[in-house]
Amino acid sequence: MKRNIVVAILAMFCLAGCVKEPQYIVFPHQGQQGEPYSTSLFVATDRHEAGGGNNLAAMLQLMAANQNVVLPQTVLLGGDYVGRGPDHGTTGQPSFSVEDIRSEVFRVMDPAQTELLLTYGSHDRGCSEGYSAFFSGPHRCDGYYVYGISYAQMTFATDSLAQIAIDLYLEQGDDTASTPPLPPAVSDSTASDTVPPRPSGPKPYNGIDAADPFGISAESATRRFTAWVNSLSDNAPIVVMSHVPIHAHRGDNPGGLAWFNALHDAALHRDVILLFGHNHSLEERGDIADQDVYLILPGDSISVQGDSIAGIQRHTANFIYANAGYLKLGFSTLITFTDSRGSGRFDKVTLRRYSLDGTDIQRFGTTSHHNPYTATLRRNR
Repeated sequence: MKRNIVVAILAMFCLAGCVKEPQYIVFPHQGQQGEPYSTSLFVATDRHEAGGGNNLAAMLQLMAANQNVVLPQTVLLGGDYVGRGPDHGTTGQPSFSVEDIRSEVFRVMDPAQTELLLTYGSHDRGCSEGYSAFFSGPHRCDGYYVYGISYAQMTFATDSLAQIAIDLYLEQGDDTASTPPLPPAVSDSTASDTVPPRPSGPKPYNGIDAADPFGISAESATRRFTAWVNSLSDNAPIVVMSHVPIHAHRGDNPGGLAWFNALHDAALHRDVILLFGHNHSLEERGDIADQDVYLILPGDSISVQGDSIAGIQRHTANFIYANAGYLKLGFSTLITFTDSRGSGRFDKVTLRRYSLDGTDIQRFGTTSHHNPYTATLRRNR
């Protein structure tokens, strides 16, 4: 009991100590005023070096070989860098060092011109550098922001449920899986307005992102995200990386609805792009239902996963939602912001999806959106 009280106090202290965010001023990109300018961001998830092969360096080489694109200044990877099978035990959460990932990235990219950001996934507990190696919260880039969401911040709807799971692990150890068993899959196209997920008892949670100062669940993390957005004095675009998606399919993301609402509110005044991974296992088993949400644009509808009370809800998105690209399956995405007028503000964004096997990807998954896709930025004025 005493240990649980200490853990709870430390968690509250971390959150309280990070309430104040720096006030940001309006900042342009790094181009010359009056001249067109573009900057890029490379994104992908699910490296999983054990099992299907590690394609990170190969995907970067494929992208860099295209002379018609702007090389990225930032590489943003969205979790699950190692492991195979369930996300517990020696095969699911093996030991690794982020230096291995860095060496792969900077084998292709110039380390003096490129920064690497890594968000946390459920297989990444064995990182030898600890949780300090991972990225969450806000980060300022070249005329835009990126924001990292940790695994727990999407898989737990509330702090109280997260704390119960953390306490169970402290008491019971690693005897059971760190996440509940998957309920039957629900396709976006067949979901009703409100479909409660299959109930399951609490499971111990052993993720090192329990130490994340930006929150241990969607409840506290969205509160921090909203506070940061409201502190901004500009309306530069925001790219958000979450290992776990918000759409309903696997039922293991009850924080999805809270994040949808927070991102919806943010997108009322700025352009927002949310990226996801995690569900590659469904496609490996022959289920391609996720591909109908590989690119959701403002005005498209999506079935969003909520908690056991809210269930699954159908909503219209006002931000871009896209699959970052599963490295294990040989996919990645290059996001390019363009200031075509030389105004100091980006007016277009292009998402270009890459395939390692050389397949000419005509569309994003089973959507009608062509690859590459260029959207007009509506808010960055």
